Amino acid sequence: MFLFKNNINLYSEIPVNLPLMNKVLNTAEDFINLPFFNNCIVGFTIAEGSFLIKSNNDGCFQIRQRLNSLLFQALKFHTNRKISIDQGLYNQFSLSSKTDIQKVINFFSYSDHHPLLGYQLMRYKN
Repeated sequence: MFLFKNNINLYSEIPVNLPLMNKVLNTAEDFINLPFFNNCIVGFTIAEGSFLIKSNNDGCFQIRQRLNSLLFQALKFHTNRKISIDQGLYNQFSLSSKTDIQKVINFFSYSDHHPLLGYQLMRYKN
């Protein structure tokens, strides 16, 4: 944005020290307070989420991604579920209790969020 606002068109015109234009995200709350965060959850779920039925017929919601602990703390749908770290590289978050799944359903059913699309929409509806 700095480049656009200052009409900088050449690499040689970029100052050595660019001023910070955006707040640094230091806490899960910083992520949650972003005005577009709920739509990011939808997009993140389309790309990295899973809706599934376990062998015992329980519904389950999972998200897995390379390490970003603060982001995953923000993605927890206000639950107390723990985030596991798989192979030292991936955060994984799973919900399967009726109460937690209802929170997921409520979130994805809210009409002001961008809708789920494609395969994840089909899995969500199932």
